[in-house]
Amino acid sequence: MTLPQGSNYHSSGVQRRRFLSLTGAGVGASALAGCLIGGGGDDDELLIGGVHPYTGGFALVAQEFERGFEFGLEEVNDDGGMLDRDLVHDGVDTEMNASEAVTAATQFIERDDAVALTGPVSSDVGIRIADVAEEHEVPVVFNQVGSHAAISRDSRYTYRLGLLPAPTLAQAIANFIDGQELTTVRAIVADYEYGRAFETAMERVFPDDLDFELAVAPFMESDFTAYLRDFPDEFDALIATSHPTGAYSIFRQQQELDIETEYTLGVSEAKPAWDALGEAATDGYLATHQPYPYTDDYDEIGQRYHESTGEEFGVLASLGYVAAQLIATAIEDAGEADPVAVADAMGTVELDTLFAEPIRYTEWGELDRKRVVFSGFETGTPDYYPDGEYRLQEEFLSDELSGFDSDEWDI
Repeated sequence: MTLPQGSNYHSSGVQRRRFLSLTGAGVGASALAGCLIGGGGDDDELLIGGVHPYTGGFALVAQEFERGFEFGLEEVNDDGGMLDRDLVHDGVDTEMNASEAVTAATQFIERDDAVALTGPVSSDVGIRIADVAEEHEVPVVFNQVGSHAAISRDSRYTYRLGLLPAPTLAQAIANFIDGQELTTVRAIVADYEYGRAFETAMERVFPDDLDFELAVAPFMESDFTAYLRDFPDEFDALIATSHPTGAYSIFRQQQELDIETEYTLGVSEAKPAWDALGEAATDGYLATHQPYPYTDDYDEIGQRYHESTGEEFGVLASLGYVAAQLIATAIEDAGEADPVAVADAMGTVELDTLFAEPIRYTEWGELDRKRVVFSGFETGTPDYYPDGEYRLQEEFLSDELSGFDSDEWDI
């Protein structure tokens, strides 16, 4: 593994929890898929309610996350479960509809006594589910909700895990720009809350001497050629992270126009990126994510995952696996299945997982002292997935980043 000099990656002197010693031999994640828990559930089980968009634009994200999540739960259960009870997951398709998600989450809590929730991907659904979690005092672990508005300083039951808020990710990109000594950077921003927050953050945290220009495009735009042509001919990097729904189209059209850059910064989903871009992704496309797929631990778990599911242990699946570890550890630390106690334990956890730094939270549920991984693509087969067509390669690892504090930003 290659880390910047001076890194305090997994530094000594701090007693931290590890959840990577589970063997999980011969388990099958599919055993839990579609498990329905009704009428308060089973006394031998602890229910985690999932509000997932199995259909719609984020279906693949939800499915990959859930597959890793259920595999993680089954490894926990093979190791004895928690409080002498199995952890089970019941997922409901929200169809990307906030009202449907609220109904499902409320039923999980009031009817089924769920100990925790997970699954939201889109920000509009995530904000509503956060309200449910705070009102009912049941913790929710986000999959990919990136809106800065989903968590406030008053939050106590909402925990971010996947997609970081725009100001935090913009700070990581500023770190990347500085570390790679880039001088000319362009960005395309989506005209909705997350994209506009990204715009504000980039203008605030990027180096003052950087030659930086951005263009704002509609949220559902698919043709970015006019925006790309309007940029000056030469620049070092193009940021598409600020337009998540258009990142792949931006990269493809950039190549079609023969606009050469050293890097094009995209979104976190490495496997979907390869599926969408193919070998073209090796020409400078970078995924940004928290899971760190460059360790022996990652390889070992990835091999077990492949043996169990036949699938690739990609970034999204590993994120689901980490979510399972996090919830299980919080239950164990709480010593009881009361959601309030579980949320309190989650808020004070320091857990070594597959992230580049241990999971730690601010008082209000933002990931604290985390690092963002910038990964490129190369053709080949990863050790943990013999059927693979590509390998990730580490391009950059950000400095530690503090948890987002809404009081410090006017966005």
